[in-house]
Formats: sequence, structure tokens, C-alpha cells
Amino acid sequence: MPLIRPAAATLDAIPEGLESRREKLAGGDVDERRHAARALSKDPAGASILAARLQSEPDPRVRDALFGSLSDIGGTHAAELVAPFIRSDDAGLRGGAIEALKRLEGDAVAVLDALMNDPDTDVRILAVEVTRAWPGELAIPRLRRVFELDPHVNVCAAAVDVATEVGTEDLLPALNGLRDRFANEQFLLFAVDIACARILGDDARAT
Repeated sequence: MPLIRPAAATLDAIPEGLESRREKLAGGDVDERRHAARALSKDPAGASILAARLQSEPDPRVRDALFGSLSDIGGTHAAELVAPFIRSDDAGLRGGAIEALKRLEGDAVAVLDALMNDPDTDVRILAVEVTRAWPGELAIPRLRRVFELDPHVNVCAAAVDVATEVGTEDLLPALNGLRDRFANEQFLLFAVDIACARILGDDARAT
């Protein structure tokens, strides 16, 4: 027997026009803006409206709702709209973008690969952080590419930190390769030792 939804939930599900949502997103009431943001969470046509509002929204609760709705909408377009905020001078927007890209996973592969090749070292470091929450089949190849190709020690160090948490034995050759590439960076060599020991320990416990 199908479940009957409560009357209030049924009313909430009645769609409103995008222009009405846009107006509510720009309203003076924080709760109204937050509800308007969440109401667009299933509407791909609203993705651009959500991203546009992020550029001017001052309230962190509404920002969370905006990023959350973009993540719920999903798809490569949502990822493309979220990715530029990783460059923001606002730490809240940067953090929101990172969390949204983590949730988008496979939908964000193309934009993350672009970010991981960005000329800005800080952008690459933030992009590496996204892989911490991704499944191994997505995270491991990207961490390996950092270990093998990224020229900046701090980016590699960020990737080693992630590998300490999510790495598998597949990463050990590339991790060891860092010893040759950055032989004079003692802090990185120490971090590589920790990552390798953690990976080997985790794999030993899993067998």
C-alpha cells in the first residue's frame, strides 16, 4: 500500500516559478532565503540561480543551503558552477565549494582535474583536499599523478597527507618516487614514511 504524504509535505512539493524562487533568494529574511535555496534542490534549471546567489549571500546558513542544493542537483554543470568558488578570497565560500565537490564525486572529475593542473599552488592544494572524500577509484589515480608530476613540494605534501588517510598499496611506488624528487625536503620525506607505514599497516590488517 503506497504511503500517503502529510498535507504539509504535499504543499511544500508544489513547484514555484524560477522567478519567484529568485526573488525569495534575494529577500531580506534569512529563513526565507534558506528555504528558497533548498526548494531548488531538485530543479536543474535552478542551478545557475543558486550559483549566482552565492556571489552575494552573506549568511553562512543560506550559503550551506545553496551549496547543498547544487550538490543535490548534481551533474557536470553543477560542478562547473561550484568550482570557481574554490578561488574565492572568502574562506567560507572556499570551504563550501570543497565540500560540494566532495559530494559531487564523479560529476566533478573534469573540473577537479582542471583545478589540479591550475597554475596557482593554493588552488591545487585545495583540489587535492577534495579527493580525501572520494572513493578510491577516483582518488588514487589523482594522488598518484600529483606524486609523479606536480612540481611544488607543498602540493605533494598535501597529497601525502590525504594518502595517509585513504591510500592503498597502489600508491607506494609513486610515494617512494617522491623521495628522489624531493630528497632535500626532510619534512616531506618524514610524511612519506608515515603514509607508507599507515598504508602497509592498514593493508596488513585487512588481510
